[in-house]
Amino acid sequence: MSITHSAGSTIVRTKPVRVVALGPHALDLLLSLGIQPVGYGEASTYIKTPAFGSPIRDIRVLGSRVTSNPVNVGDRFNPSLEILASLKPDLIVGEDYAAQVYPQLSRLAPTLLFKGIDRNDWQKTLPLLAKAVDREVTYAQVLKSYTANVQSTRSVLAPRFKNQTVLVVWTSGGESKYTFNVSKRSDWTGGLLSDLGLNVIDGEKADAVLSIEGLVALNPDVVLVLAAGNSTPTRARADWNSTALTSRLQATQKGQVYFLDYHLFRRIRGPIAAQLIERQLIKEMAPN
Repeated sequence: MSITHSAGSTIVRTKPVRVVALGPHALDLLLSLGIQPVGYGEASTYIKTPAFGSPIRDIRVLGSRVTSNPVNVGDRFNPSLEILASLKPDLIVGEDYAAQVYPQLSRLAPTLLFKGIDRNDWQKTLPLLAKAVDREVTYAQVLKSYTANVQSTRSVLAPRFKNQTVLVVWTSGGESKYTFNVSKRSDWTGGLLSDLGLNVIDGEKADAVLSIEGLVALNPDVVLVLAAGNSTPTRARADWNSTALTSRLQATQKGQVYFLDYHLFRRIRGPIAAQLIERQLIKEMAPN
């Protein structure tokens, strides 16, 4: 069968068994369909495995769902072709960021590269992947469960934060601890939170980067701070509280600033991540 994706059209001739996931987004999609990967590519920041070619046992967030001990194939956007070849995959799945090596990957195995950054991207691509791996029945179940979970979470969060503005930002901490990137409604994170009934605001311009003074000027009712890079939610909270300026925000005064993990909230971007995010938001933002 022919599958059209962001890098072109690919013929998948047989039901794939040996599948490689290039990145957490691809891994989420595959795991949601019940596919365990034989190989996994990821940014070195998120992998502690010392060498390519070794089984990975430290996959963040999704690791507890991975039972196949996938081999580390290297960088998700430029993996080791030698290690990939040794795995003899019959399908490689990744994001369009790997488009520059798509010709080389395609020579090793049928390769599908999908867009996953924007709102609802995975809902468009997961049915294509399900078709490629012969899991269309499973896909229908995934979509049904996702829709039910969104509606259930919305019923809790929407009344709690009705008519309140929500700003979602991320920061790497360290020297950049007072610099905040804004997540927009049109990206995956902002889109999911909007679907959950939160009034996500974008800031004054696309790809906005805000200082603390910029945050004060926007003065949202609610702020979600995503700890990126080497930061953690605990460090992000300490950084937030280390300056008096943040105390001016009504979100701070209302106790409605939440410190969360960037990896979960922005890097995985699939149905499993959505479910985990929904659980955490209810726990953090609407405790019993």
